[in-house]
Amino acid sequence: MFTGIIEAVSEITRVERSGSECRLYVKNPFGNEIKTGDSIAVDGVCLTVETFSPENISFFVSKSTLDKTIAGGYKAGSAVNMERAMPVDGRFDGHIVQGHVDSCGKVADIRKIGDGTEIKIAFDKNFAGLTVPRGSVTVNGVSLTIAELDGNTLKISLIPETLKRTTFAKALKTGAEVNLEFDILGKYVSKIMHRSGNGQELEDLIEKL
Repeated sequence: MFTGIIEAVSEITRVERSGSECRLYVKNPFGNEIKTGDSIAVDGVCLTVETFSPENISFFVSKSTLDKTIAGGYKAGSAVNMERAMPVDGRFDGHIVQGHVDSCGKVADIRKIGDGTEIKIAFDKNFAGLTVPRGSVTVNGVSLTIAELDGNTLKISLIPETLKRTTFAKALKTGAEVNLEFDILGKYVSKIMHRSGNGQELEDLIEKL
């Protein structure tokens, strides 16, 4: 499990493609504080450490992951957000993040608002039922709060500290694709309500809690 609080911004050093799969090599920002078999979220995608050295960490990426995430577009020099799995005794600062990307969204608009930045992200309408205003969403591994919703477009406000600690300051551009993971709590509630067949909307249920 992850929290969506980015520990380090790193960089893809090499991509080895083999058919519909690939192996990623990423600059190692964690030194010897990791081991083979560890889970690390790379732009919000949970990947397993295959090998590592003081310079690089290697990850195998399956076809299904490449198909569902932005990992298929990585190349040497691509900046990535990185977070190690949360330890049992760790401090919980973000929200529950599984590292299982649901879909790719597309940056529809970016606006500078004072010292912060507002971004709008369009996403697959099939996931609209998992979003609520002021709810949580993970964008490229970053735990963020949905400021506003308009159908299948969500707006997020980025504070200067978030811009400084993530790839967003340099990598976010209008039209860019991003990894989206919707709140697991919303998924469970949505499934329960769907099974109950009472037709209540997720947002209506939350307002009653």
